[in-house]
Amino acid sequence: RRMRWFGRKSARPVVPGRMPRLPPVPKGVRIGAWCAAALFALIAAGVGIVAINCPPVSALKEYKAPQASLVFDRDNRLLARLAPEERIVVPLSAMSAKLVGAILAVEDIRFYEHSGIDWRRVAGAIWRDIRAFSLREGSSTITMQLARNVFPDSLTRARTLRRKLAEMIVARRIEREFTKPQILEMYLNQIYLANGYYGVEAASHGYFERTALELSVSQAALLAALPKAPSNYDPRRFPEPALKRRNLVLAQMLKQKVISPKEEAIARKSKLRLSAQEQEGRAPWFVAAVRRELNDRFGQDAETQGLRVRTTLDAGLQRAAEKELARQIEAAESGKLGRLAVEKCNGDPEECLEGLFVALDAHTGDVRALVGGRDYALSEFDRVTQARRQPGSTFKAFVWAAAVQAGIPVSTLLDPAQLPPDYAPADGQVASDKPLNLREALRVSSNRAAVALGQRVGMAQVVDTAHSCGIGDAVIPPYPSSFLGAANVVPLELVAAFAPFANGGDRILPRFIDEVRSATGDVLLKNGVVTSPALQHGAAFIMSSLLADVVERGTGTAARAGLPADLPVLGKTGTTNGAQDIWFIGATPELVAGVWMGFDHPRPLGPAATGGRLAAPVWARVMAAWEKGRPLPPRWQPPEGLEQHDVDTRTGGLAGGGCPSQQVSREWFLPGTIPNDCPEHAGGIAGFLERTFGKWFH
Repeated sequence: RRMRWFGRKSARPVVPGRMPRLPPVPKGVRIGAWCAAALFALIAAGVGIVAINCPPVSALKEYKAPQASLVFDRDNRLLARLAPEERIVVPLSAMSAKLVGAILAVEDIRFYEHSGIDWRRVAGAIWRDIRAFSLREGSSTITMQLARNVFPDSLTRARTLRRKLAEMIVARRIEREFTKPQILEMYLNQIYLANGYYGVEAASHGYFERTALELSVSQAALLAALPKAPSNYDPRRFPEPALKRRNLVLAQMLKQKVISPKEEAIARKSKLRLSAQEQEGRAPWFVAAVRRELNDRFGQDAETQGLRVRTTLDAGLQRAAEKELARQIEAAESGKLGRLAVEKCNGDPEECLEGLFVALDAHTGDVRALVGGRDYALSEFDRVTQARRQPGSTFKAFVWAAAVQAGIPVSTLLDPAQLPPDYAPADGQVASDKPLNLREALRVSSNRAAVALGQRVGMAQVVDTAHSCGIGDAVIPPYPSSFLGAANVVPLELVAAFAPFANGGDRILPRFIDEVRSATGDVLLKNGVVTSPALQHGAAFIMSSLLADVVERGTGTAARAGLPADLPVLGKTGTTNGAQDIWFIGATPELVAGVWMGFDHPRPLGPAATGGRLAAPVWARVMAAWEKGRPLPPRWQPPEGLEQHDVDTRTGGLAGGGCPSQQVSREWFLPGTIPNDCPEHAGGIAGFLERTFGKWFH
């Protein structure tokens, strides 16, 4: 009877009479299956955990590879990279086909065939590792290398199975999100090629001074030789290994038919021929000031935005300044400059004699040189822009400028009796009771004359003049000692404030940066020259005449040593109480510069320490080096309206025929400030009788 499998319900189920029975599974097989399943589950869980912790590749769509911002001097020579990674990002179309072919031939010949993982290469690497009992054989594709390079925090370079698995997962994700050309472009802009060069464009410029599109076959092969081990194949340090590796790449290029046999033969015979490496590490304080300005203008990541920064620095002047300041400090420490309370530097910045030098274009404010200390490795503190020091007698220039602006003639005699009753500063240069006119008093840097003149002009007028010239934010207290430079000022502002004496009366704003461009060449910033009127033209010219006399016949004669006789020079020495700050600030019609020496924590330098002995010689030697071979600038010319007259230096009046010739000098006067006739020496017959017989009756 036919059996019905399905039909009406029955109390007894219908069971087939002959059911096939499976043979029993051996216990060992069952255990093995369970172990395999558990292992598979464990591996799957591990892969899942690794996958969860992998970085999202979607971030690559917004990713911008860090590019070191580069700082250049005014002649477009490299001063510094502001970050370790020098990179120039360019599209794939801006790279030569030979270069791309060389990279693929040696790094990933099946790049266009796999999906991020080259399983044939993986299998070969595993087999070689097993035979060598190691985990050293690499199997990374270009996509895997890219993943490792752009996610260094997540995908470290540790040789572990976890890292390799994560690398594979990220590589597969990258392949799903990006096209092959996009992946190749990112990789070629990312890879490290030794000597701080990241990406093929930066390396092409650094090694060959050309773009990645202009590389020859041998040059392309050399770059392709580097990713495997940049430090080991660095062509500058290890040219022979680099050459062997390059030739291996050429052989691979020939094998993959990237080049012809003839091209391979020619390239193999060629030498490396690398361009000279650009020197960095110069002008460290100047570069630090540029870095601060870039961070203020472009944000804290300005150093890695790939900016191209052209500065105002003159490399030759900078070298001379660094050399001469170091030379003078060494001479001071060795006792060659007289009795100084200075010892040889023991490595403690607080105990070491320090110094600074800064020079600016007198018309534009461009900072041409800046030395912020004796040794950047010893102390990074910039004494030019970050310190506040007492200017000492250099501040007298602003007292005199205020007086001239106020209409006080240069012939005016300054009487020590005009001093405040409770303040009588020491005045070692001249007799304390000898009247001096403005020229003589500034020439010898008379303290009492400065106080007398300041009192006559008024503190408010002196402070306004100093601020107008460029001492911007200094707090100058209303005390007589301020006329002698007792207030703290920023050295850069103090030196820049001397520019109006050299340029006809204009205040300048110090300028470090001329232009900033993006990595693609777009102009992001063009710093214009900023000036403003500070002094009347006539007053500025008279001040240039007075300060030139300080250099020619006064306390600043050491600043003239070694300079061309026809070079116009003005300047002022400065020495504070106890010789704690030593200064010389001077200018030519083109350049204004200042030198300071002292300790970071002020203390006396000793009885032999003066601005004329310590600071002025540095200024002279630096300026002599800079002026060598340059055409001499024209002398300062008086503006229209100034009048020149002979004066009697003893009386301050206009000289007449009866004034003794030895006490007659010519002076310039602003309109309306010409003094009266000399009251003591008449002209004509009366003058003759006075000169001949007057002494008998006195």
